[in-house]
Amino acid sequence: MNLTKTALKRPVSCVLIILALVVFSISSLLGFKLELTPSMEMPMLIVMAMYPGADPETVDELVTKVIEDAGSSLSGVEDVTAISMENVCQVLFQYEYGVDISECYSDLRSALDTASLSLPEDVGSPTVIEMNMNSMPNMYLSATEVGDIDLLKVIKESVVPDLEKISGVAQVEVSGGSEEYIKVELNETLMNQYGLTMDSIAQMLATIDFSYPAGTVTQGKQNMTITTGKDYNTVQQLRKAPLTTGKGSVITLQDVANVTMSGKSSDYISQYDGKEDISISIQTKSSYGTVNVCNDVKEALEEIKAENPAIAFDITYDASESIVDSIWSVGQTLILGIVLSMVVLFLFFGDFKASLIVGASMPVSLFVTLILMNAMGYSLNIVTMGSLVIAIGMMVDSSIVVIESCFRMQEKKPDFKEAALAGTKVVTASIIASTITTVVVYVPLAVSKGLSGQLFVQLGFTIVFAMMASLIVALTLVPLCYSRFRPVEKKDIPMNKFLRWVVSGYKKILRKLLNKRFLVIIATALMIVLSIAMGTQLNMEMMPSADEGTVSVRASFRAGTRLESIDEQMQEWVRIVSSDEDVEHYSYSVSGTSASISAYLKKDRSRDTVKIVDEWNVLAKEMPGMDITVSSSGSSMSSMMGGGSYGISLQGRDMDELKAFADELEEQFLKVEGVVKVDNSTSGDSIRARIDVDELSAMQYGLTPITVGMAVGNATGGKKAMTVTREGSEYEVRLEYPEGAYEDMNSLLNLNIMTPTGMTVPLRDIAQIVYEEAQEQIYKENGQYQISLTATTTSEGYYEAQAAIDGIVENTVFPDTVSPASSAMTKMMMEEFYTLVKAILTAVFLVFLVMAIQFESPRFSFMVMMCVPFALIGSFMFLFVTNSTISMVSLMGFLMLMGIVVNNGILYVDSTNQLKQEMTLEDALIETGAIRLRPILMTSLTTILSMIPMGLALGTNGEMMQGMALVIIGGLLVSTVLTLILIPTIYLIIDKGAKKDRKRNRKEKRLERKERRREKKELKKERKAED
Repeated sequence: MNLTKTALKRPVSCVLIILALVVFSISSLLGFKLELTPSMEMPMLIVMAMYPGADPETVDELVTKVIEDAGSSLSGVEDVTAISMENVCQVLFQYEYGVDISECYSDLRSALDTASLSLPEDVGSPTVIEMNMNSMPNMYLSATEVGDIDLLKVIKESVVPDLEKISGVAQVEVSGGSEEYIKVELNETLMNQYGLTMDSIAQMLATIDFSYPAGTVTQGKQNMTITTGKDYNTVQQLRKAPLTTGKGSVITLQDVANVTMSGKSSDYISQYDGKEDISISIQTKSSYGTVNVCNDVKEALEEIKAENPAIAFDITYDASESIVDSIWSVGQTLILGIVLSMVVLFLFFGDFKASLIVGASMPVSLFVTLILMNAMGYSLNIVTMGSLVIAIGMMVDSSIVVIESCFRMQEKKPDFKEAALAGTKVVTASIIASTITTVVVYVPLAVSKGLSGQLFVQLGFTIVFAMMASLIVALTLVPLCYSRFRPVEKKDIPMNKFLRWVVSGYKKILRKLLNKRFLVIIATALMIVLSIAMGTQLNMEMMPSADEGTVSVRASFRAGTRLESIDEQMQEWVRIVSSDEDVEHYSYSVSGTSASISAYLKKDRSRDTVKIVDEWNVLAKEMPGMDITVSSSGSSMSSMMGGGSYGISLQGRDMDELKAFADELEEQFLKVEGVVKVDNSTSGDSIRARIDVDELSAMQYGLTPITVGMAVGNATGGKKAMTVTREGSEYEVRLEYPEGAYEDMNSLLNLNIMTPTGMTVPLRDIAQIVYEEAQEQIYKENGQYQISLTATTTSEGYYEAQAAIDGIVENTVFPDTVSPASSAMTKMMMEEFYTLVKAILTAVFLVFLVMAIQFESPRFSFMVMMCVPFALIGSFMFLFVTNSTISMVSLMGFLMLMGIVVNNGILYVDSTNQLKQEMTLEDALIETGAIRLRPILMTSLTTILSMIPMGLALGTNGEMMQGMALVIIGGLLVSTVLTLILIPTIYLIIDKGAKKDRKRNRKEKRLERKERRREKKELKKERKAED
């Protein structure tokens, strides 16, 4: 109340404060980073180690197991996931949320340094990499050659440095293109004549290009530094490089080789809209806004285009476009919410000044919220903007209650200032309690360190800022404006006539229900049971999917499949994508044994992304020889989480039994309706050729298995001899045999290997080729082997297929050595759901405590808490009717709902407690309903209407926050109606005073009945006496 008095006494100060808020909020708005979602961190460290020449089984046994044992016992480690592949292993350590990842990095690095002593000598030092969820590229550029230039050279030496100069750019990566090098094509016949090998030539070339300091000499009046050496930086000079033969004579390199400039045979294909291109990915620094950096890149790109007219640049992906579209869509929703709220205010008050007074609380509260958000370092993203949309409707709740109370007080106190002060005083306790209950629900989330905490903590605090600001505005600005502008409530407006009719009917219904308490209890219980039944029928997903207009086609081939063969098989998919009427652009790339196509869809497409994904998945099923996965993709978290596929994992100690059982389950999964295909993580196993060296035969020629292996490696892959610098560019000098010389196994067996004595021996004389089945990769989690089965489904049949697969797993008898394991995504989803459910339960308890403290009675708190199950009825009903899912977003809606729905109950119970001092309890309950009907309807309608645009998923990525809006709209709508009808009856049942009144009434009625019976008896006696 002191706050209200101060505001009424110092109006000029209030105006100046508002002016300052406007200035600082504009400054804050200009300083915000623009992102799609808040930055998030996952406490993970990845360890990678190389073991050249080792197969997956050897890597797993000698390297992976050592690294696993070294890190698994460290403090804070929750899970250890390991993948062993040919030549390399990758071990992922997942830590508990809240740990100091820098300290964990140091501990793991120390443990690995000690464990390295147990690793084979050929294993390189393990590398530790910190997992960063925010390190995804934010922009992709496609560069194609339209002139006669060395495209890759210009990109690397000119374009990349220019992009890296941009302050917000963290990393620029280039893929595709053919890199030039100096090719030394050896003549094996001549080499054998001169007693030379590839290794010996490489060693001699490595020593000829040098520069050695040779001291200083005096030249006239100055000292001159002397160096010795010779540069071999051109093809012509390299051809004349001296070589010493096995007999000691000297020849030149051109005597045994052909030296030319050449382009490396590309192991990567990159195309954009069918044209060969070079792909450039740009990653922004986490401290910079994505939109700002992308705009800076676009400006720099214009300058780069002007400097390099022979290169055509296209922006194939720009995350800022999706971010700006999404935020603008939410901004439009925000504006629409404000307009709808103002319409509601005008309809109920009928006075433009009253509507403006209450409406003014929205921008002022918004100004304060923006300033505090900026001070906390928050970004403008779809989550924080969504929280502002939700807060808009609630910002006016306290102001509505205050001005409505001032109007009622005006009838008793004609002076506007006195009416403003008295009206505010009556409801101050209620609106403070209502604000605290709304705010307190976010406390559990604020201390949560999980993924959900990182994602939604900004949402929670943004609403807290808005609600606290709106409370202060309601206690200061609203009474001040009321006393100054003197609005007059119009009682003859259509809305008031309608409300009087509603109030009249409401009183009749309520009076009847108050006498049918047990019927009310049964009806309430049935509705709660029905809502829970509907809730159990809802499907669950981690995050709602968002249609970002991008479809990804990923193909995997058997290990060893040639690049040309992959490209040939993928041309059918290129044709499918390029000829689709809804595809605007596409990019195509092949690397290793995998290929991918990203299709960028038209904005005005005739089919949505999900429909296209379903159609292409059906086509993928009919294409043998390659493992195709079609999915929607983009920058949102929902895209990263994946969709349209459901996986389970099997774990065990025996890999053979695990594989056999996985094959059986795979056959059952394929029979499930809605399943398009099933991917088995072991299906990529291939046939491997191993050169088995006969050690005794090799030793007769002075050879060892290692020297034989090195000779074979040189023959098939060549050898780097040196690096030369010419005109500022570096070029590799590589020694190679003629193309196709050792392309097949038969020619490789004819390879002549030089012995230490200068003789040559064919490889087939000392070794044989052994063919064996090889596992492409070995996957383990927490020390146990794992195999994953991933079913790709149609969008319509996803949840039915998921239920069917779960049923198969539950009803299948597992071998003793095999057990089911949750997939990484399912495990993460259940952990985050548990965190949010725990936060909801904690929030309910905190709300109960706040109300118990306010009312000084747990009974009244329990009455108000009945609003919560009422809200669940509406929320589950809305989700069920709209076929929505339970997700992290919708669970966040339930959390927010806990603090919102009790506000009407608080207002009702507080008013009843005041009125029952002046009248009977039943009359007080009915009168409270009649008095508080308008403010309750107004506050609920402003909140509901402000969220309708979000509930309709309007705009870009509107689906991401839709579940939250539906939960709040449904819960608040049903809770408002049931609160007005059922809370009075529950009050009557629980209140001790009501129980005493009922006992007294029953006693009085019994006495009345006795008195009437006595009077009747006396009357009969008198009549008999008269007779």
